[in-house]
Amino acid sequence: MTRPPRPRPEHALPAGAAGEDLAAAGLRRAGYRIAGRNVRTKVGEIDLLVRRGRCWIAVEVKSRTGHPAPERTVRGEQLDRLAGALRALAPRLRPRPRELWIDAVSVRWLASGPEILHFPALRHVTWEADGIGGCGRRPAPRDRRPNKLPSDPVPAATPTMPVLSDQIMPRRKLLLILSETILFSAVVLIGTSLPPLTTRPYPFFAPNVDLLRGLLTSFTVAAICQASLSYNDLYDWKSSQNRAELPNRLLHAAGYALVMLGVLSMAAGSLFFLPGLADINRETWKLILLVGIAFGGVYLLRNAFHWFFFKWRFGERIVVVGSSTEAQQIAYMVMESPMSGFELLGIVEEPGQPPLPQGAGHPRVLGTLDQLRALCRDEGISRVVVALRERRGKVPVDRLLDVRMAGVLVEERETMYERLAGKLAVESMRPSYLIYGRGFAKSRLTTVSKRALDVAAAASGLVLSLPLSLLAALLIKLTSRGPVFFCQERTGEDGAPFKLIKFRTMCVDAEKESGPVWAQKNDVRVTPIGRFLRLSRVDEIPQFLNILAGQMSFVGPRPERPHFVEQLKQSVPFYPLRHTVKPGLTGWAQVRHPYGASIEDAQEKLRYDLYYIKNMSLLFDVSIMLRTISVILRGSGAR
Repeated sequence: MTRPPRPRPEHALPAGAAGEDLAAAGLRRAGYRIAGRNVRTKVGEIDLLVRRGRCWIAVEVKSRTGHPAPERTVRGEQLDRLAGALRALAPRLRPRPRELWIDAVSVRWLASGPEILHFPALRHVTWEADGIGGCGRRPAPRDRRPNKLPSDPVPAATPTMPVLSDQIMPRRKLLLILSETILFSAVVLIGTSLPPLTTRPYPFFAPNVDLLRGLLTSFTVAAICQASLSYNDLYDWKSSQNRAELPNRLLHAAGYALVMLGVLSMAAGSLFFLPGLADINRETWKLILLVGIAFGGVYLLRNAFHWFFFKWRFGERIVVVGSSTEAQQIAYMVMESPMSGFELLGIVEEPGQPPLPQGAGHPRVLGTLDQLRALCRDEGISRVVVALRERRGKVPVDRLLDVRMAGVLVEERETMYERLAGKLAVESMRPSYLIYGRGFAKSRLTTVSKRALDVAAAASGLVLSLPLSLLAALLIKLTSRGPVFFCQERTGEDGAPFKLIKFRTMCVDAEKESGPVWAQKNDVRVTPIGRFLRLSRVDEIPQFLNILAGQMSFVGPRPERPHFVEQLKQSVPFYPLRHTVKPGLTGWAQVRHPYGASIEDAQEKLRYDLYYIKNMSLLFDVSIMLRTISVILRGSGAR
């Protein structure tokens, strides 16, 4: 019944065959089964024969470059031939068809890449079933003109979605954390269970309740030590890559860990239990010794870890295509982000552009676009990042299709930027990236779970912070005249205004003469107690009431004043998009960027805010809340 696709040379991909490849991939992802390609009958040829259930469809693929609407080239006589071919095939199709239809798929080559549109149900085909499926004669065919049909877009291939987990916890970072958790736990548990430190010989491999308690204690010690490592930025690659500074940071981390362990052992020493020690409270020095040994092991592990991954290049190999400034920027970002798991091979220049800088510190120039396919094959390239200087009418579609059909992933520069930086490239982003890209999904489950987290976190925060709030209110009242609380109009979801509540940290009528201005570093309008409240974030506690009232969420873009919103709408592209969700007490921008007090800072924060809105999820919210605790403890980003 069907015949396989006609063979084609490895290095030559005809435009028609390329269009059929894209159409077939798109239909397959839309839930159709591809039964045959280029199916020939005595009446005519069917480009793609597909089915969904017992509905069989003949698909006419129209692939054009520069044509505004390739689907309009489908003529009535072509539909007649397709209908005849489908009728001829019907008795031999299995499963037996209940319906026969003719669809069209339009492949239009744009400057930004191929656009694939699916036009379903151009014609319903009737036939004499002759007992096939007991269908009988169908109603008279209804001819639908292609230009009158609503188009149903079908992507040829699902765009590569930046993995959110790589921002929450990159895979290499997760592997490092797990390795160090095992190291700390093993050193503590095994070290106290074997001579010479053990005072109660214990077979730590024998499973029982004592072993379980020992494991929990060991994991607790490991968690405290790793919290100290995180506090000293030893899980941040940019801070920890300096091997000369690594011992110094590890020494500080060990000191913090021992202090925390000492405080915890005094406050709840009975919770600590190690099966190899008869009395852990009298043998604390052994635990201190083992923690010190474990930190020495961390130093060796870090060096071995970096050598293993970066010396032997276990990363995914990529090339950047383009001679633009953005191409060089994304290349430098890959080179400076080894934890991302990508290894930059170099840059492929685009024709007709000035040569790129070469030499030490610059990405290697690999050649031209004509060599891209051979380069991907010979060097084991698995991803091509496109960052062209000139896009309009100059996208090398044939070259990119050639490598894509060879199994190499092809993605835009904006996608890689988003993956590496955890933000969107607003300044160079086209609206089509937001319109056609994945993300920005606001399912009912996400909305309900987010609201439940907001209510639980805000209610718990109000109860737990009540003593601190009473103390803050008393100090404000005693040290400056004026009200305890400060209410200010802010812009909320969908641009709706609301009153944000905070503890007052400035003198009364601080903007009476100046009008609305950004908060500055060492702002003279801030009271002495207000400076402490801002640094410790205690002034934000009353916003729990805004969260319970439904005006804010715990996590989201920070609400801005309407005066500044109007300014930023005029100068920052896509700024109104941040108002499509509820503003937050904390947010992705707050944990990734310092305090913003200018239009440039607002644009930078918008990049993070849009990334959050695009990837909004309960797990992402929890990750941001945990990072916020670290930011508060460090006292960073406050004015």
